[in-house]
Amino acid sequence: MNPRKSVLRVCAWITLISVSGLATVACASPERGNSTSTKASFGTIHFQNDKGEEKCTLPIPETEKRFHFNDPDEYCENNMVSYFWLENVPSATKIQFYDNESCTDVTTDQNTFFFKLQTVKQPTHWAGVTHSIDALRHLSAGELIAGKNLRVDLPITQPPPNPPKPPVFVGTQLSGKNLNERLSCVHIERSQPAN
Repeated sequence: MNPRKSVLRVCAWITLISVSGLATVACASPERGNSTSTKASFGTIHFQNDKGEEKCTLPIPETEKRFHFNDPDEYCENNMVSYFWLENVPSATKIQFYDNESCTDVTTDQNTFFFKLQTVKQPTHWAGVTHSIDALRHLSAGELIAGKNLRVDLPITQPPPNPPKPPVFVGTQLSGKNLNERLSCVHIERSQPAN
């Protein structure tokens, strides 16, 4: 286990009282590479393990970012999360979950999975109500996850003769296995405001 990840990471708001008045100071966990303003501005994805304990959080980036959980400097650990919930995530944000470390849409490997989702409400906030990674396997393209303001993406068309790329894929070798605690990579793309 990475010793940096075993240290309790806390970002706290500290209010200083001085002779000249009140001042507020914010701190951020350097391992995550985000600031509290990023978290407040663009939202957060929270991840929990099978016991319901929060394992890590990912900030919604200003544009897009891939989070490789096998990277020793990454805040989230590889194959450790089972549930997720969204906090103040902007509408039309794309969230993609992969069990392969490269965040790729591999459909030839039957021992892999990926799920491509998109928020549909401004902001999308679940107030701590979680959704299982494994439960995503039962969703179809374009389906709205009940009560979550999150939709499965539509298939991506490709030039003929290639078939469309699916937004949900679970390899046949994983068909009878639980997908929780198999997540290795997350790609997040925040919708950009129109100019």
